[in-house]
Amino acid sequence: MAFFSRFYTKESLLIGVLIVVYLLPIWVFTYFPTQDGVSHVYNSQILTEYNNPEYQFRDYYEINWYPFPNWLSHFSLAVLMFIFPALIAEKIFLSLYVILFPLAIYYFLNAVQHGRHTLVILSFTFVYNYLFLMGFYNFAISVPLFFLALGYWWKHKDDLNRNRIILLNLLIVITYFAHLISYAFILFSIALLALLHFKRDFKRILITGCSVLPAAMLLLVYLPTSDLLAGEPPEFGFGRVGELFANLIGMHVLVSYTEPPSWISVTVSAFLIFLVGVTFWENRKGTTAEHPDQKAFLYLAVVLLGLYFILPNSIGPGGWVNDRLAILATLAIFAWFRGFDNLQWKRAFTAIVTLLALVNLVYVGVLFKNLNVEIRAFNAFVQRVEKNSVILPLHFDPRGSSKRVGIFVNAANYYCLDNGCINLGNYEIQFDYFPVRFNADFETPLDEKEWVQIVHWQPEKIDLCDYADNVDYLLLWDMPDEPIVAEAIEACYTLIASEGELRLYKGQRTAR
Repeated sequence: MAFFSRFYTKESLLIGVLIVVYLLPIWVFTYFPTQDGVSHVYNSQILTEYNNPEYQFRDYYEINWYPFPNWLSHFSLAVLMFIFPALIAEKIFLSLYVILFPLAIYYFLNAVQHGRHTLVILSFTFVYNYLFLMGFYNFAISVPLFFLALGYWWKHKDDLNRNRIILLNLLIVITYFAHLISYAFILFSIALLALLHFKRDFKRILITGCSVLPAAMLLLVYLPTSDLLAGEPPEFGFGRVGELFANLIGMHVLVSYTEPPSWISVTVSAFLIFLVGVTFWENRKGTTAEHPDQKAFLYLAVVLLGLYFILPNSIGPGGWVNDRLAILATLAIFAWFRGFDNLQWKRAFTAIVTLLALVNLVYVGVLFKNLNVEIRAFNAFVQRVEKNSVILPLHFDPRGSSKRVGIFVNAANYYCLDNGCINLGNYEIQFDYFPVRFNADFETPLDEKEWVQIVHWQPEKIDLCDYADNVDYLLLWDMPDEPIVAEAIEACYTLIASEGELRLYKGQRTAR
């Protein structure tokens, strides 16, 4: 009983309840409204059904088995889909992320200093963050993995035996297979914190470096074949400091279906600024000593924020670099924050933060309810699409009422789940960090490497009539502004269903 009492405290029970209620938006609604999420689900199903003779995936796709980052979500979803339907598999994977996120922050903060449960509760407002809602599932799961690995190293940094080194490397390797940025910055963060903690003890610094060397070798495996090294090197600069500062102060990385983000994001920012002030005040007042080396996490957060301000938004084919760093830096500074010595203040702040977390959840639920109505309207003709068909999607209203997340950009993948259909808007096939790509002899609409981007954003460049022989169905959402596109559709495709902004046309492909 004494052992279990360490875990079943009032604070831990509150965190457990919040985890349960934060799972509700995933399970209450049919669709999880993201931009890229359903694309990951569809491509994972290709992995699951690749050798299924009922489908023709082998005729169109090949699998890239190279050990690149981004494998984690695809592998996990593919395994789950051997047992569960595609959308249920997605819900299970997303649930694991929602559960792991606060638990990882809890572990990380306790590895630095015990007893800061209020900060864990505040971290719930980061669960449904912008990048997660964009459908960046691999990066989303990499965030808790980052803090698990960082917390584990910090907890055992002074006593790294063989088993702990093996487990640490395993955590870092799993982070690599989740996302490259979190992997690179866990190595960077451990290196920086080792320098700050061990100071001039070069032997201990060297031991730390050697301890993570096996996991660090994965960089040498991936980078030589990656598109990251192709083209121009990234440009560092301060030209976007004003914009990035406004995004950071407004916490634009939180729930962001609207533009600008909601008042909840600004409220979270105000709490963070308040905690910065409280921590500086408590440290200056000196009534209780600052925890040893806690300031190292302030330095880490400052360095990560410095990179946030000077790095470009894209490095090679990878984007949203600044937003990713903003999430890592903001959560890292939690380890530096001081708790409240006054019990009344602590209880009041915990109550307010809990209320904020619940209001944030209600806000997410309302948005999900409204966006599910729109996605259901988009999927009205799913049952009219025949098995193993080829679909060309053209979306002229990619966002609907969602101003920052394009819920319709990859929604054609819903038409391809569980029926073997081929989506010509499958953006993942053009990047080397996803497992599925079209066969080398596949006839593309354009002779360009990133032709899928043109399908999504510049369809006027495609000869739609010439390519009609390769298409079974053309899926249209909203009407095109370009007359040449509208004329080609009307001339070379046959309208078979129409409802609101949704239109389904028959193409001219005859050969199967």
